[in-house]
Amino acid sequence: MKKKQALIHNKVEIVEDRDDIVWAMDENYKLTAFNTSFKARLKLDGLGDSERGMDLKKVYESSSFFNPCKQGCDRALNRYATTSKHTFEENGGTVVHEFSFQPFMNSSGEVVGCCIWQRDVTQEVNNNYRLRESETKYREAQAVADVGHWNWDMVQNEITWSDQLYRIFGQDPETFKANYESLVEIIHPEDRDAFNEDVTKCIEGKELHDIVHRIVVGNGEIRYVHQKGRVFYKEDGQPYRMSGTTQDVTKDVLSNHQIVEQNHELQNFVRIISHNLRGPISNLLMLSKIYEWGKHAENDDIVRKIEHTTEALDQTIKDLHLSLSLKSADKEKFREVFLKDVMKDVDGLLSEEITRNKAIIETDFSKTDTVFGAKSYVVNIFYNLIINAINYAKEGVPAIVKITTGKTEEKVVLKFTDNGIGMELTPEKERKIFDMYGRLSGATEGKGFGLYLVKTQIEAMDGKIEVESEKNVGSTFTVTLPDKAL
Repeated sequence: MKKKQALIHNKVEIVEDRDDIVWAMDENYKLTAFNTSFKARLKLDGLGDSERGMDLKKVYESSSFFNPCKQGCDRALNRYATTSKHTFEENGGTVVHEFSFQPFMNSSGEVVGCCIWQRDVTQEVNNNYRLRESETKYREAQAVADVGHWNWDMVQNEITWSDQLYRIFGQDPETFKANYESLVEIIHPEDRDAFNEDVTKCIEGKELHDIVHRIVVGNGEIRYVHQKGRVFYKEDGQPYRMSGTTQDVTKDVLSNHQIVEQNHELQNFVRIISHNLRGPISNLLMLSKIYEWGKHAENDDIVRKIEHTTEALDQTIKDLHLSLSLKSADKEKFREVFLKDVMKDVDGLLSEEITRNKAIIETDFSKTDTVFGAKSYVVNIFYNLIINAINYAKEGVPAIVKITTGKTEEKVVLKFTDNGIGMELTPEKERKIFDMYGRLSGATEGKGFGLYLVKTQIEAMDGKIEVESEKNVGSTFTVTLPDKAL
């Protein structure tokens, strides 16, 4: 018996310096060895001091912490090593402990006792829970965004896909073996060369893999996917792995195709209608020129109204043509435009209005004195924003227009600030004033085509325009354009 107790005691001593609770007992449930953690736990549960030879059955029955040990020890004494987790409420929180029961046998193979090893696995369980929760949320995010991730082992030519990627490519994870060749087979035949070229460029040029292409799934259904990725290299410069994401962009691509097609149809419709109207409009205008005025007052009034209406219709057709031509601007002809040259042109165009209204135009181009685009567009933008400020000045107060420039990391910013009548600006009103024939107010003359033209020209140069306004204080128009100097 002493030899058996010594054997068990030596096993327990190995973990004396750990926080885990370890103890041993013989086949009669008598305590034979224990570490200090076991001793401390017994006192914490109000079960007195630990002594070799004490009956552990009473301990197992008296303490909720040790209660799970009775069944585990019974199995260990029957030669079955077991491990189990148990949850307890401690200090207002929930903790999880793992109990391991290991039988001890003598040289004859007889069970002479067992060793019990308990450890706190709360943190481990929480980490596993958070990991599972994170993986669940990640899978949900992939499903919502219709995007999956992949990893290509270039040495073994094996591709690992996330679950969402199998759904995007319409493949069964149980039967489909993903490698480069099998992936290329799914790609639309007309897009395979472009895909291979992009991958080669990515590997050899160390560039990002970024391509939208078609795939053929199921019974011939065509989908569009956006592939992005990068290559990883060994220390000797050899590529060994490539990873990235794939997103199903079928809806976006088809929607864009539909919009482009509708725009083409609309442009063709406008061109046909305007062409068919040009003849009658020209005839009406010509008839008004040869009409003998002054012989019949009532007829003069009717013809004058017809002439005004026809001129308005003629201008509307010209406006539509101009709008269409701006939307298809040739960006290859865009150049660096000096703002001081723009102001010279605008001063010449507006000299009479500025003098008559005693307007003051202040400019500060110190942050940047150039923009990239078409000079005629920039001149028109300055012209319309300045003339608007003059037209919407407070009664009896000369307009003061301050034009300043600024720069961000990738943008050039132009601000046109005035001291005019301003307005109560709602999101709906902000949208409408940039519509064709939108108006800032009904207090002034004009068709309201100017701001629509400004917005169209700015967008043709890949920019945007925004407005801030306060009634009786003034308005600020902010024009943002790309900085092509980068």
